[in-house]
Amino acid sequence: MPAPGPTSPGTSRVGLVQRGSVLGDVAANIDSALAEIVSAGEQGVDLLIFPECYLHGYVFDDEDAVRRAALPLDDPALRPLRHAVSETGVHAVLGLLERGADGQVYNTALAFAPNGARHHYRKQHIPFMGADRFVAPGSDGAPRVFDTPFGRVGMMICFDLRFPESARELALAGADIIVMPTAWPASATLLAELATRVRAWENRVFLAIADRPDEEAGLRFLGRSQIVGPDADIVLDAGDEVGTFIAEVQLERARTKNLVFTPGEYEVSIFGARRPGSYSAITDPTLPAAPKENR
Repeated sequence: MPAPGPTSPGTSRVGLVQRGSVLGDVAANIDSALAEIVSAGEQGVDLLIFPECYLHGYVFDDEDAVRRAALPLDDPALRPLRHAVSETGVHAVLGLLERGADGQVYNTALAFAPNGARHHYRKQHIPFMGADRFVAPGSDGAPRVFDTPFGRVGMMICFDLRFPESARELALAGADIIVMPTAWPASATLLAELATRVRAWENRVFLAIADRPDEEAGLRFLGRSQIVGPDADIVLDAGDEVGTFIAEVQLERARTKNLVFTPGEYEVSIFGARRPGSYSAITDPTLPAAPKENR
């Protein structure tokens, strides 16, 4: 992809890495990530997002293999990534399998900032597929939204998209853009075509998703990495091509939650009209997960 021209005033350049990993080969995947970060820096990218579990691959078949692959967040193997973002000025969000201090393994998004800051988010909603069959749901309470020079960034991972509450929590915390490493299987077309646009539109945020377009251990992935704007507009859709895809986004658009169509006659306050006291059933753990006839 040729290098774009200078970033326009008021915009940020976001890059999506759409390529697969080498299953179980952390060193090779880190080398690949380093090359992507350097290239992104040369192209003036502010924020670079990699797919889910990029540093390990996703289609593991047993728990022992997942545990052997997982890394603690302070593992020395990750230091070159921190150095690369410091040298290039690129904020990078990568997916990995994390070995927690509590002995659990988590599906984690790890964000590196050029100033040395590091942020992480552990996937909260866990499907029964791939490495997710052997990880614990995240519940460590780490902040999911962090500040950057170009705006506030929130993190979620793949299956979290299915749950409106996940994106809404990030939007309420002030996220301008929600980044989402994912490993969509080829069957996940409705997520790529509908759910992404709804989540961005209902929260008036940007949504930036990085997927892989290849096949791993018999599982075909969808691709369709994309950036969606606050009006459900498709800023970028990578289709099924391999590469790094870059777009300029105007994050100020995500900071307007009050819509005025006709002043004094037709106005909408997306957050101001909320009635949280009416939503108690959403957080009631005693309610059945499914109708009795489906259990």
